[in-house]
Amino acid sequence: DIDDPRLEAIVAEAHENTQDLQTAAAQLEGARQAAIKAGAGLYPFISAGAGASTEGGFDGGETSTTSGVSLDVAWEVDLWGKIRAGKAAGLADYEAAEALYDFARLSLAAQTAKSWFLAIENRMQVELAEENIELFERNLSLAQARYKAGMTSELDIHLAQFQLASGGEALSQSRARFEQSVRSLEVLLGRYPSAEMELASELDPVPPPVAAGIPAEILEERPDLVAAELQVASAFYTIQVAEAARLPSISLTGSAGTASSDLRDAISAPDPFWNLAAGLFAPIFAGGDLKANVEIATSQQKAALYQYVGAVLQAFNEVETALTNEEYLREAERYQEMAAQEIADGLRQALVQYDVGLIDFTSILQIQQNEVAARRSLLGLRNNRLANRINLYLSLGVDESI
Repeated sequence: DIDDPRLEAIVAEAHENTQDLQTAAAQLEGARQAAIKAGAGLYPFISAGAGASTEGGFDGGETSTTSGVSLDVAWEVDLWGKIRAGKAAGLADYEAAEALYDFARLSLAAQTAKSWFLAIENRMQVELAEENIELFERNLSLAQARYKAGMTSELDIHLAQFQLASGGEALSQSRARFEQSVRSLEVLLGRYPSAEMELASELDPVPPPVAAGIPAEILEERPDLVAAELQVASAFYTIQVAEAARLPSISLTGSAGTASSDLRDAISAPDPFWNLAAGLFAPIFAGGDLKANVEIATSQQKAALYQYVGAVLQAFNEVETALTNEEYLREAERYQEMAAQEIADGLRQALVQYDVGLIDFTSILQIQQNEVAARRSLLGLRNNRLANRINLYLSLGVDESI
């Protein structure tokens, strides 16, 4: 795994401060409350009320005041399982939202880690570009000295100045990319994008290759696939709700209260009465609305199934791609290291030959350009290997210090 305390610290900071993750947390709480609401029909609904009325007689007759309190109870008997299915669907939706929140945390950790390494690489690219400027300035000084000594033509001065100007442009581009990458990282951490964040001095080494024979079952724990599976379950329960809605529902209602001419007496009087009634309401005809609800739920179930299959295939594609890239990038870095070493050795020999007049200044500039490109490419490959390893961890749904 990538064992870097600084990286762990900024991932924790991102988890705490990123607005998108806080939004996901709020949505998760909304799903939890929806699940609670979906199962509330399994329990009686009780409401209490109190009131008073005054009646006056004709032509100045006596008036009377009546006060009352009441207790109303409503309870739908879940004969057909509609409420239980709704509760199960709500619970599945909540668990799916919870799994998606977990995957959002994992994805944010991966994005933060890759942004961290990209900023470090860009800073190292700036340092390399600054080293090149110093080299190109020495080249210009050398060309001018040799020209004054009559050892070369003015062409070498123009070529050296061109090289220096091109190096300056490359340095400006590198600095712009560096500051942009740091600002992006700061925003991920919830900081003001000032491009002043302190970074590590170099890239972390790429961890050893992952163990061979990773079982496919590990993807069963990947949070987004868990969520997709739960969404299928929710769709099945939703169909049950829609189908049960076409069946008669039995509602039990009760009312209890006391009445007297004085509110105090009404509350204390031990003379309650209860009225319990059972009502049968059959939704025989609703203009096709209930049937349409079943068809809608069935379509949503099919969509959830297709989405689940698509998510599984995408997960396998991500794993296979990351594993394949592991090998290709490792091989590419090995070749690039060889190329960088060879061109560096060639440049040293070319400088010796240039001093004794065996090769011209143009050849030196060309070799230097190749050497600079090899070093820049090597830095990029090392960061790409780290990013790919993070992608592999994410595709497996595991948190390996990211």
